[in-house]
Formats: sequence, structure tokens, C-alpha cells
Amino acid sequence: MSSVEYHYPVIGRKGTGGVFDRLPIETLEKDHPHQFALFILAFAVVQQRPDASQVMEEPAGTFMEIASIHGRPFIEWAGDRNKDTSADYSATDKKDTDPVPARFGGYCNHGSVVFPTWHRPYVMLLEQSIGNIADQLAHDIEAKNPHECGVWIKAAKELRFPYWDWAAKDVSENGLPPVLYEDKVQIVAAGGQKQIVDNPLSFFSFVDGIPSDFSDETLRSGEVAYFSKWHRTYRYVSGANPEGNNMDKLQEMFKAGAKDLRSKVAQLFVVNNDEDPALAWDEFSNHTTESKREMDNFNSGSLEGVHDAVHLLTGGTGHMSDPDYAGFDPIFFLHHCNVDRLLALWEWCYTEYWMESGYKIKDQSYPWTQQLGTYAQVYNARLLPDGPLQPFRTEQGDYWTPSQARFLHADAYPKYYSYPEFAGIKVNQAATTSDERALARKKVAAYYGFDPQTTAQQVTAPAWTQLPVPDKDHPAVPTDHTVIPEYRTFAVHVKLLEHAFNSSYSFQLYHKGNDNLAPQLIGTVTVFARPDHSPCKACTLRREAGTVIHGIIPIPPALIESIMKSNADSETVAKFDQTLAHIKGEFFGKIVDANGSELARAEGGIAAPQIPSHQTTSRNVTPIEISLVSTAVAEHGQDKDRPVYICDWQHHDGVFSGGWQATHPAAA
Repeated sequence: MSSVEYHYPVIGRKGTGGVFDRLPIETLEKDHPHQFALFILAFAVVQQRPDASQVMEEPAGTFMEIASIHGRPFIEWAGDRNKDTSADYSATDKKDTDPVPARFGGYCNHGSVVFPTWHRPYVMLLEQSIGNIADQLAHDIEAKNPHECGVWIKAAKELRFPYWDWAAKDVSENGLPPVLYEDKVQIVAAGGQKQIVDNPLSFFSFVDGIPSDFSDETLRSGEVAYFSKWHRTYRYVSGANPEGNNMDKLQEMFKAGAKDLRSKVAQLFVVNNDEDPALAWDEFSNHTTESKREMDNFNSGSLEGVHDAVHLLTGGTGHMSDPDYAGFDPIFFLHHCNVDRLLALWEWCYTEYWMESGYKIKDQSYPWTQQLGTYAQVYNARLLPDGPLQPFRTEQGDYWTPSQARFLHADAYPKYYSYPEFAGIKVNQAATTSDERALARKKVAAYYGFDPQTTAQQVTAPAWTQLPVPDKDHPAVPTDHTVIPEYRTFAVHVKLLEHAFNSSYSFQLYHKGNDNLAPQLIGTVTVFARPDHSPCKACTLRREAGTVIHGIIPIPPALIESIMKSNADSETVAKFDQTLAHIKGEFFGKIVDANGSELARAEGGIAAPQIPSHQTTSRNVTPIEISLVSTAVAEHGQDKDRPVYICDWQHHDGVFSGGWQATHPAAA
């Protein structure tokens, strides 16, 4: 703890002459060569790479300091040193180390309603640091090359941190773009010459040595992440001295999961426009969904839940899969920039949905809390719209608040960035009417693959005709809407224990396939969790009753159609309960660790054999719920271009009635 008080305010790219777009990393590289060159060169400086063109002088703006905010090392950020107060967290205090799960030691808010807003000034901080260096580099280049006056400085002022849209249409085919993993990258230099330089997006080196509290972590399958020995960040590697990232496996895993990511993003934008504002924000913002009750089976998924899946898909055994170390991989910030973009789109579409000061259920008021605490917050600290987002301070010296982190809000603090127009949305410019917002969110959902009005016209299996839908007089159907006949959307609702495996893990849902089709991954719900090294041995019950992660896996209508046809009887049309049984019977599930190694599996359907008791998973790791749910879809009676209305949520019981088989000792 420093005895000198020092605050480094997060002001973004203030003083650059206006608001400019954060661009896709591919667009920045291809269409804005001067901005891209400055970004690469400045990022190398911020990372303090040995070959960087200059020295980073502001400690709080170095990548090492910024990345450390998210997790390890659990020390005070250099940009928020407080002389008279100290963070509540202490590695030697039993209140922070004894409970299981032990208190999270980073500043980051996970599993809470401020997850999206906390990360907004976080990305702005790195954007600010890189931008400041880019300004200096641009001035130096133009001073030495007066014939390029006005080119580089202009590019620096317009430079904003880029994002990687991991849910774009081409990701399932192309995977990650090369600029995110190749160790060398080509940039334009002064005079228009091309130059090959080290790529600061591929990995980060711990130039001042590995922090002393970095420790090796053993995945449940036995694979080891050598965080105490790796002198740089890695993705999908084996051994203490790997040669580099295993990009073949990373690409394979990411391509397999890409379509599910798109479906999950689409679901975020089909939330009805008449929900309770605080409850809607809770469900959207985080994977814990504090307001959910045990009997609540409706779920549109969460932004944090999609975010979790990207962490494990890019990390494997590497840094991105562990919250303590994830911030050190440069791809973390391009990932979170896209998370911020989705937040900006969502809050533009749903301006009235917000955390407020808490939530109500049956007229009973409840506060929002940070259950596990953070480096700066005690357990169950209350979260408020005007509460502090530590350690990020404004120019006035106060901490940013969730309300200030919003776009298009009376309390919003200037951010000096936007995103390219998408589906008619410019996130820093408010819609003029509610109809404009409604039409835009329908376009966003359709772009990411949710278009039930079109899909309902394409399905042909006779079993669709037996699906029940409410009539127009049903109380769940708005008076100006009509339910689409003979059509329902299907999904699998998932509840997992956050600390079941003492590290990050995933539930994977598969279609069994058939003689002509190999088994295929349908989707994933990921638990992005830190390991627990607490010495406490008497907390089994608390672990069992610990945090529950909520998620949803949309089932593609084309797969439902295929299942219906493969189970069709030429003489009779399957009833609804038979169709539900057919769907469940075509599934199997896996529990896998961060590297994709199987720990447990289950067969779907009522015909699945019961797992013998000596082979079942421990109750400490068994999923709390994996159930099939479905909804009807209503469209506006007069204007089919308006968003559909989701209604008549039905819970169709568990998918894996035969139980879970432990296929690895870690699950037994």
C-alpha cells in the first residue's frame, strides 16, 4: 500500500475533437491503415514490449497494471492509491480466505447487475492509455515526415479501441481472424512503406517477471495450467514450456460453438417490451440472476452468460479460462469491447430497463448484492445505480457509477466513442420514438438468426400441427397480437453450481446424430469460475447451496424439424407429448472442463437407462436442472414488421431422467 494518494481518472479519449466509432478489428486493419498502425505500435508500448518504439511513463496506464485490475495479483491498482483508506480485501484475513467459495480478490464484478457497467470504464481505461500513446507517436511521425502532416495526427484522434464480433455470420466457417493470433502483423509505416512488426494482440509477456501470487492450476481432467511458470499468455496449450498457442484446437472449438453464440445473442433482443424493468435488467445483465426464484423457468439468457462461453472457447487451458488471469490475454479486451457493443445496442433498444435500487416480487422489495464480494467490496455488499464502480474514477475524483456508465441517460458521463450503425441503431443517438427502437431490435434479432415468422412458414413436418398454442383471448397474448399457429420455439434451460468443479467448466448439449449424420454440438452453458484454495474443510453444505449459474441453449428450428421427421409415423401424427419425448431422446449431454475434456455424461429421454448408483456423479457437481422449455410466438395483428411477442412459457421437465454418469474421477 502506497502512503501517497494518487488517482488516475478514466476519461476515455477526451480532447480528441469528438465522438468516433470503435471499429471491428478486421475493418480497422483493412480500411484504416494509419489508425491500425498506431494501434499496434501504441499497444506494444502499453505492454512495455522490449521492441516498443518508446517507454511507457504512466504506471497506471501500463497493460500489466490494467490487466491486474480484473484478478491477480490482488493488489491496489496504481491508478487508485488511497492514503487514508484501504481495500477491504486481505489475503491474510480469514474472512476473505476461509469461506468456500473464497472471496474473489479482483475488483471485477461478476454475477451481479453491475457486470456490464463495470466493464465499460475498464475497456475505456485501456482505450485511453493506448490513445494517449498513439497521439505521441503520431506527432513524432509527422515531425519527422512533414509531407504526411495531417494524416497521422488525424488518425490518432479518431482511433478508438476495436472490437471482435465473435457472433458474426462468418465465424462458424472462419473462426478467429489471423490478426488475433499471428505473432507478426503487417502495418503501414511513414512514407507508405509496409513494415512487419510483433503483434501485441497474439499474447502478452510478463516483462517484469511473473507475479509472486501466480500459481499453477490443475484442471479436473489432470491438465495443468502453469501460470507460475508461463512467461507469456497462452491459449490451448500443454506443458510448462509450450512453443505457442494450439490454434488448430482453438479454431476447432470456436467454430463448433459459433452458431450457438449467435443464437444466444439473438435471444437477448427478443425480451418483451412490457417486462418489469429491474427484473428484465437482472436477467439480461448477469448469469446469476439474483431475482430468479426456483419456480421461474422463463429465461432469455444473459449477456454475461454469452461472455462466459467466449472466455472458455478462446482459453482452453490458458489464461482466458480463469478469471484470475483472463485480463492478461490481449484478446480479453477485444472480447469485452464486443460485450460493451452488445450492451450499447441493448440499452438503446430497451432504454426503460434498468437495475434501479432493487427489485420487487409480490410487493416485497429486495436489494441487489455482490454475493461473493470483490477486492473493494465486502460479501453481499449492496449495489446501487449511484454506487461506486471501483477503482475507476472520473475527472472530478469520484468513482464512476453504473448510471454514469450508461449511454443515453441523464446521468451518463461522456465516453467519446460510439459504434458503427447497426440495424438502424447509432448507440450514442437516442431513438425518436418507441416504434423506432422496436423495429431496430427486431432487425438485430433477425441478423443473429431469430426470425420465427419466416421459420414458421418453412417447417413442414406434420408434428408441428399438434403443438399447442394459446388462442387470441388468452391473458398471455396482447390484445393487438395473434399467435403464430402450429409453431413453438424450443430451448434447454440450464442451472449449474458455480463452484462444482473448483474451476471453470461447461455443460454441452449434443444431438446424437444418426446413420447419415454425426453427433453435433447444439450449444453450451459455461461456468466461468476461479479455483478455490481455501483451507476450509467444513463448508460442504455451503458449497452445495452456493451460487447457481443460469443459462439457456436455443434449439435450432431446423433440428426440431429433423427430429420430428426422423421420428414420424406414416400412419399417425405425433402428439405434443410424443414430440417432447422424441426431442429429449435425441439429446445427450456432457460436462467438460475448460480444455474440453469430458468429466461426466448423460443420455436424454425416458428410454435412457438409469445410471447405477456407484457410477453416478457426486451431488456436489451434478447439474441442478437441465430441462426442456418452449414458448409460443405472437405477431402484431396489423404490422408484421413489429417485434414478435414471446408468450406461454412451458416447462417440459428434465431432459436426462436416467441421471449423470461420472466418466472421470473428478465428477464422482
